[in-house]
Amino acid sequence: MPLDEEQRLSLNRSKLRKILAEDSLQEFGNLTDSSGSGIHNNSTLWVIADEESPESLLGASLLELTTQDQLELVIFFEDLEGAQVTQRRASILNPSPSIFFLSDGKPIPVEPATFARRDNLQDAPSEFYDLCSKFGLQPIYECGIWKGEILGLEVMRVTGDEIEVGVGKFDREATSLISSGRPLSEVLASAVEIVTSSRNPESGFHPLSRLARERWLRADALASPEIFGFENLTCVDPPRERESLREMMPAAATGIDAVGEKVLIVFSVGVDICLVSFIADLISIECPDRVEVVLPEKDILVPVKKCLSYLDIPLNVKGVVGAWEIPTS
Repeated sequence: MPLDEEQRLSLNRSKLRKILAEDSLQEFGNLTDSSGSGIHNNSTLWVIADEESPESLLGASLLELTTQDQLELVIFFEDLEGAQVTQRRASILNPSPSIFFLSDGKPIPVEPATFARRDNLQDAPSEFYDLCSKFGLQPIYECGIWKGEILGLEVMRVTGDEIEVGVGKFDREATSLISSGRPLSEVLASAVEIVTSSRNPESGFHPLSRLARERWLRADALASPEIFGFENLTCVDPPRERESLREMMPAAATGIDAVGEKVLIVFSVGVDICLVSFIADLISIECPDRVEVVLPEKDILVPVKKCLSYLDIPLNVKGVVGAWEIPTS
């Protein structure tokens, strides 16, 4: 039987107390339960990752630090890969958290994980570019896949030697079955009409309007880079591919500013617990001179800005009004 949330938190705190109790070289004083799954004294916050939280743990821990002044952060992992990935991200932060892997219950330091080599840009079929031009789609090359997007929402992609139409995996599969034998241009025209009519301020509660709004912000920036102070912007791959259409994941681009500096622009919506980790990975990959984080104005919250301030790079937060909020009348 899986543990409920309170049981899980209690188990994690018990593990942490046991780890610290076995450290005979230090005196930790009074230990207090944190608001999350960690414990702290007057100088350090200790947390431990479990199968429920390794991907988001760093962001959640930083968020908790914003409520505790000047605490050091120590994170333990029972999974070596999770520890190495988090060490890579932690190296971009200042102050940098201490990351340990529990080997037979004993904490040991870890080396940062490296990124897998990325494939070189592949050309898409000429038909793909023709269809993007005809229907006003933004061609995006991401994680080795060519996609055609409308306001950040994919409606077409190249899979092997085939061009598939649909919003998400299941829609592509359904469209392929239902539209067998129909001209590709006709099938795409239908998909474009559905998405265009559903992705606008008047349909803010429509499911297609609520999906991938981070990418919608980026699509608007790509269309009008001068608003952000750039002549043009280039999309960059996320550190990893999204697992599903509904997964919250920031979108990113790079540009060269007026003084010749390379700028990483990251678009996010809401309170994304993985935002700092996402940016840290892209800093390692893209090596920008500075970072600009673009958020809807209502999402610029003090805890979010405090978490972003841990990134050891010049960083600015810019507020915008999402196009889904702009009345057309």
